[in-house]
Amino acid sequence: MSLFALILLAVSPVQQAGAVPYTREVYAPPPVRPFEPPSSFGRVTAEGDGGGDPRRPPIVAPVAVENYSRSYEHAPSTADNAYDRGVDNAEAAMDARMGPLDGLWTLRDAEGRLILQLSLSDRSPDRPLEGAFRRTGGTGGTAPIEAASQGEGRLVLTLGDAQLELTPAGDLWQGTWFEDGQIRAVRLTR
Repeated sequence: MSLFALILLAVSPVQQAGAVPYTREVYAPPPVRPFEPPSSFGRVTAEGDGGGDPRRPPIVAPVAVENYSRSYEHAPSTADNAYDRGVDNAEAAMDARMGPLDGLWTLRDAEGRLILQLSLSDRSPDRPLEGAFRRTGGTGGTAPIEAASQGEGRLVLTLGDAQLELTPAGDLWQGTWFEDGQIRAVRLTR
C-alpha cells in the first residue's frame, strides 16, 4: 500500500500557488570557480622536502598533555598552506567582481529605529541589482525586491507596497521611504 502511495505521489502534478517573478536569468556556473586542486595536489614533493612520509600517523592511544613539547597541533603542511591560499584567492577574485551594494544592509529611520533588513546581490554594472528584504517588528518573512534601478548616483528599490529612493553619502546611503502615503527620511547602512 505504501509503495502505491509513493508512486501516486511521484506522478501526481504538483500544485503551486504561482511562480515568483524574481529573475529571468537561467543558472550559470560562477565566473570564478571555487578552488579546485589539480589531480596531483598533495602528491608532489615540494623542493627541499626530500623523502619521508608526509602523512601523519594515526593517533592510536590517548596522548597526555605533558607529552607535548610546544604546540598542541602540528604546523600546517605545504599542501595545507597551498589549499588555504587557493581558497583565499578564489574568494578575493569573486569579491573583486561584486559591486559596491553587494552584501547585507539595514534600513533605519531618522530616529534610528530599524525598518527592515536587506540582502543585495550587486554582481556587476551590466547585470541587474537583485535581493530580498525582511521587515523588522512584523510577522512577515522575507520577500524579493520587485524592482531596482540605479543611475546618476541614485538608487530606487520597490519593496512590495513601499518604495525606497536613496543617494550615496560616504559609506552609507540616505534618502526617503514611501509607504502608505507617508514619507520618512531614512539611511541604509551595513
